This record gives sequence, C-alpha cells and structure tokens, in this order.
Amino acid sequence: MEHLIARAKEDVSQQAGAGLLTAPEAEHIIETLRSFGVDQVGSPEWRAQHGQITKLNLQAHHNAQTHSDEFVKSAFVSLDKFPILVRELVTFEVWKANVLPLLQQHVAEQVDSMTSYMLLQHEAAVANLLEITLYHQEACEAVDEDSLLELCDWGYRKLLSLNSKVHKQHKAPDQNPKALLDVSAEEDFQAKLLEADFGAATSALTILRYLSDYLNVLPLALLTRMVRTNDTLMALVPLLEDPPWVRRRNKKTEKSIGNVWTAVEPRDRLRLTQHDAQAWLMLNNLLVDPKARAKYDMDEYRKETVLRVRRYMNDILLDQLPILKDLQRVLDELTMGVSSQQDESQATRLIIEQVPVMRDALLKQGNWQQVADRQRQAFFSPAASAQQSKRQMDDMLKALDFMCNLQPDKPQAPAGHEANQTEVRFELWRRVKEDVFERWEEHSCGLNPAKPAEPVSIEAEGAAGVQGLRHRLQAVEPETGRAFPANGKIVVKFGGRSAEALLELPAPSTRDGAAELPAVVWLTVGLLATDTYALQLKLKRAEKPKTRDKAAGVWYIYHAVGGAITVLNKE
Repeated sequence: MEHLIARAKEDVSQQAGAGLLTAPEAEHIIETLRSFGVDQVGSPEWRAQHGQITKLNLQAHHNAQTHSDEFVKSAFVSLDKFPILVRELVTFEVWKANVLPLLQQHVAEQVDSMTSYMLLQHEAAVANLLEITLYHQEACEAVDEDSLLELCDWGYRKLLSLNSKVHKQHKAPDQNPKALLDVSAEEDFQAKLLEADFGAATSALTILRYLSDYLNVLPLALLTRMVRTNDTLMALVPLLEDPPWVRRRNKKTEKSIGNVWTAVEPRDRLRLTQHDAQAWLMLNNLLVDPKARAKYDMDEYRKETVLRVRRYMNDILLDQLPILKDLQRVLDELTMGVSSQQDESQATRLIIEQVPVMRDALLKQGNWQQVADRQRQAFFSPAASAQQSKRQMDDMLKALDFMCNLQPDKPQAPAGHEANQTEVRFELWRRVKEDVFERWEEHSCGLNPAKPAEPVSIEAEGAAGVQGLRHRLQAVEPETGRAFPANGKIVVKFGGRSAEALLELPAPSTRDGAAELPAVVWLTVGLLATDTYALQLKLKRAEKPKTRDKAAGVWYIYHAVGGAITVLNKE
C-alpha cells in the first residue's frame, strides 16, 4: 500500500498522469450506462460499455489508493446507477451458465484473443467496481431493495462456488514452453475462465461483507435473505476451515494475494490474507449483531458447525483482527448453551417476504441454442470481431498502461540488512476528510545500543507460538518537531517492511484543557506475526501546545519521546 501511496504522491506533485478519467468524464460515462439482455452480450454496444466499465473501475481504484476525491462512487450514488451494475452481473451470469457452454469451443478456437479476454473478465470487472464503491455506507444505501436482494443472491452463489473447491482441484499447466504448447485452445480458455470466476467470487465475498456491515440501516428483507434464506453462516465456515485462496503447488504453500498466487514463507503462514479477513469479519457481523442472531435459527447442527471455527481463535488471530474478541465471547456462550436470542428467533417469522425476480425473468427468455447460434454469427464471427479489434486494442492498451501504474513495485532486497535494522522511520498523516489524508510530519528514531534486547514469546492455542526480541528506542527530546495529529494515521518503516495504524489521540478544544488529559499515551503499530515487528511509541503531552487544528477546533498535544520495537525472531 505504501508503494501505491508514494507513487500517487509523486504523480500528483508532477501534475502528470493524475488519472485515467476526470470527474466530468466519469459522470458522463456513468450517466450513459444501460442494461443489456442476455441476447445482446457481445454486441458492439455491449463491448463499448465493457470498456467504459473497465475505465471506471481503474479510476475508482486510483482514487481510493491516492486518498483523493472518489468522484466515481459519488456519481453512481447521485445518478442512481447501481441497479445497472447489479443487472449486468446477473445478466452475464445467466449468459455464462446457459449460452457460453454452447459457444465455448467456437470462442476458444475462432474468436480473437481481445474478445475472449473481454468475455472472460467482464463479470470480474463489474464485481470489482461494485467492491470498491460499496465500501461506503452511502453507496450501499443508494442501492434499491430489489437490487440488494439480487446482489445478495449472486454473492451467495459465488460463495458456494468457492466451497466447491473447483479452483483448488484445477491443475495449472506447467510453465515450461513444451507443456504450454501442448495445451489446447479450449483447455487454455477453460483455465482462464476458472481464474476469472475465482476473481469474481472473491469480490463477491468482500461485497457481502460490506452489506453485512450495514445490515442495521439497509432494508429488513436483506437481513432475512442473507441470514435465513441463504444461510450465509453455513457457507462461511468451510471457507475458514479450508480456504480456497490457499493451495499447495510444487511442495510450497501459495496464497492468493492481490489476485496473484504467491508463495509464502513458513513464518508467514499465520498472516491473514484480505480474503481471510473478509470472511472473519462477515462471520463476526452475522453472529455478534443482535438483530442478525435474532433472525437465525441456531439448531444443534448449525451450532456444532459454527463452533468448529473456535479452534482458530487464538492470540495471533486476535492481534490481527482485535474486533473478533466479541465473536470469541459469542462462541463461548454457544459452547455453554447460552443463547439469549433463541426464543426471539423461533417466535419472529415473516409471513410476507420480498424475493428477487430479475434472474428468474432472465432464465425464462427463450431458447439458449437459438441465442448461441445468432451470437456466433452476429457477434463472434471473425468478420464481426475484426471490425472492433482496432478500437478495442487502443482502449485496452491505454487501460493496461494505467493498470501497470497502479501496481506496486516489487520490494527490493535491502543493501545492508544491519543498517535497516537500526533505525525506525515513521510518517504522520492528518485526516482532511473521510478517507482523505495529507502528509503531516516525518520522524526517525534509532535503536538504543546501550539497552540489551529482551526475548519475547507469544503463545497461541492451536498454533505455533511467535518469538521476538524487544529493542529499546533511543530517547527523543520532548516536543521535537510538530505534534502528532489527533485524527489521522501513522506509517512505520523498518527492515524493508511497512505497517500503519490509525491515530485517534485525545485532543482538547482549548489550550488550558490539555492539563486534564493523560500525560503519557502509548501507541502500537504493527503485528509481530504478520508485519515481522511491532512498534510501541511513548507519546508525552506537551506543556504548552503549539499546534491547533482550526477545522476540527482542537489542539495537538502529544510528541514521541521513546518506546520499543519488538522484531520477529526468524530462527
């Protein structure tokens, strides 16, 4: 993340290549989005809209990564275009399940790679755009009730596909040239289709987690659909027990990180991926929230299934996701037979329930063989593809170039290992508005050579413990530099790795009010098991505050004076 932020700051400072789209361009594109039928998939108009959706998706990610104005999300909210994206998901899902099998051999062998790529990536692109925009509560509230139910059902079907383990069972071809030449065009197309399906399914997991965050403010029908009709809890437990984003290849453990299968070192086996975190957070939302528990019929089978995740609740997991402490309490209550919501769950029944109808209506549309035959001649013939290739190539090259700029650089091996282990550097960022930060101050602090390192051990039930060495930091003169912002974030760099944490420090509204706040505050950044270090900064209150946030109306009063850093022992 730090590589992306640094790259974005450099681009902004040079005022060059700030984004793929401007706000007016994005608003115009979103305003012209429309829905297509199953028989229109692959048409020139559909292809043009796919290119526009790809641009919006890239721009939305660029805005989020650079903490700039998220005008793509705002335009979708103000123009009420989220139902179009949801219908695109459902329509393409129906086409892929009923029409694509009849066209797959033709598309794999006769259609140009540009069109094939578009068909493979369309669902993942739309899902990814929804994923980045529905992070915000206002975006979720802007989706109408019918579309929310359709999105909930679509996401549940994707969870079931993840549980099918088809992605783990699929054997990727060897990367040597001879093996690749032996792969047929249809086999290559099927492999890429599974890869695209996996990307869409992991986006669905994140979307469902965002919806579960806001169940209390979204329509009641969504809560009923997610908890009772679809039984999302039962679909989450297998994902935590045998995650499909973890696999064994060539005697190595690989995890899907940033949609790329990456080999992980043994010391990183307990580090949560983004997909792990989303599954745990959704489970936490559905079990801890009283309204969700009241809707759920916790019979004996479901109780035993849910309690299977209790074995994974250890200190290392809670260090990475402290919010799961409430989930741990709920699981302990279930173990002891305490269920305060059980009676209400049995008594409260919906007599009339709203159901989604969009997918059912699409499934009733005519003969799929006729649709496939017509599309084969009109949209996927060599002549039809050639007419679109030039424009598609230009748009895709521009999008891919922008996509490459969004990718973080690969971390380089440090030139001097010891030198990088003797100094802690951290950057302070002040929150300007929601999800927008500005650089505030930079600091550095060396390790104290006069203080010997102290061994530290963290034991975890059901998992190997973690050992480290705690080093004391050199003392810093009080009130050196600017005070820490009361609301913002801190980014720490040590040993070639970075970690960050949000800042929520006490701040008085008046200068004299500082005397009533704590004289010393401790700040922890990083997790030993995942970030390979944990920094504990000692912040001391200034005698006479000098910095005031005029917008927030508070004084910044804390300065770093010392602390300690615990480094993972890799031996």
